[in-house]
Amino acid sequence: MAPVIRPATKADEAALSNICLLTANAGTSAKDLHTDPTLPGLIYSLPYVNLESTWGFVLVDDGEVVGYTLGAFDTRKFEESAETDWWPSLKARYGPLLQDPDAVLTPADRTYINTIMAFPRASDAQIAFAPAHLHIDILPSHQRRGWGRKLIGRAMECLKRNEVQSIWLGMDTRNIEAARFYERLGFEKVDGAQEGIVGIAIQQWEECNSNAASM
Repeated sequence: MAPVIRPATKADEAALSNICLLTANAGTSAKDLHTDPTLPGLIYSLPYVNLESTWGFVLVDDGEVVGYTLGAFDTRKFEESAETDWWPSLKARYGPLLQDPDAVLTPADRTYINTIMAFPRASDAQIAFAPAHLHIDILPSHQRRGWGRKLIGRAMECLKRNEVQSIWLGMDTRNIEAARFYERLGFEKVDGAQEGIVGIAIQQWEECNSNAASM
């Protein structure tokens, strides 16, 4: 049976967390970089099946979630929701570890915990380009098979139905393959934003990807 794309739900949390971990090191596995393997997902995937103004789709192959695209319709509303309903409990759980001399933390653990303690808000340049943002991660077994384009295509259909005109994403600048992928899809650097922030208008997406299959 061919893989399918369906809406993401809270029931996908374990899979979303695992995929985030296995792609968190510039597109490769970060499993060996963490003593707590849940950290990447707590920041970059799980909020999108728990907070306001979010959407998500997963790629499922033979009953297993092997990829996802997740995002927010309104980044500022998402940030506000996270400040109230997501970060406080994580700060209470992880913050003390930074001051505990007996805590076994890797440099990557500390980096992610510091991100939890002070998650950076999107810049004004990013919001000026578009209120919406997305993340996309696919396991290596299903990369380079057209699923990235199809996942983003499904997201674009959803965004258009919700009258979103443009969207941006942030990528690890070390991930050269990802940069090439987004360039092929028509994404361009967002003016005034930091390196690694690229975006595209929905109309431009449709023009650049009019022949892409939609699932």
